[in-house]
Amino acid sequence: MSKYARRNDARKLTTAEEYRVVLAGAYRLPGQAFLLRAEANGLTGARLGLIAGRKVARRAVDRNRAKRLAREAFRVTRSRLPGVDVVLQLRGDLRKLGNRQVRSELDRLLSGLAARYDVSTSERALAK
Repeated sequence: MSKYARRNDARKLTTAEEYRVVLAGAYRLPGQAFLLRAEANGLTGARLGLIAGRKVARRAVDRNRAKRLAREAFRVTRSRLPGVDVVLQLRGDLRKLGNRQVRSELDRLLSGLAARYDVSTSERALAK
């Protein structure tokens, strides 16, 4: 396994148990095409899990597009998030939405999560 694969594994949810914990968590933020769920993980960084089922998006190309856009939005926002596990679940067909609309929704959801776990407040508490 390459050093890059190991580094990326620390940034994503990999086991069914990790998904179960987040899905059972209390924080949910709905959007038009995605549902964001989050749970504190006790680690220093945020991790991402994606759910894109065939019932919602029949074509693999649509599921892959949703996952690609979600990973990119998370990568940009990750530095503003504390130790939290995030699951983004696709819940609507993206074929009617452009990439800008999807990205805008993902940015809104992830920014809402960052605001909930105000990173600047937790950093100030650690500095004292």
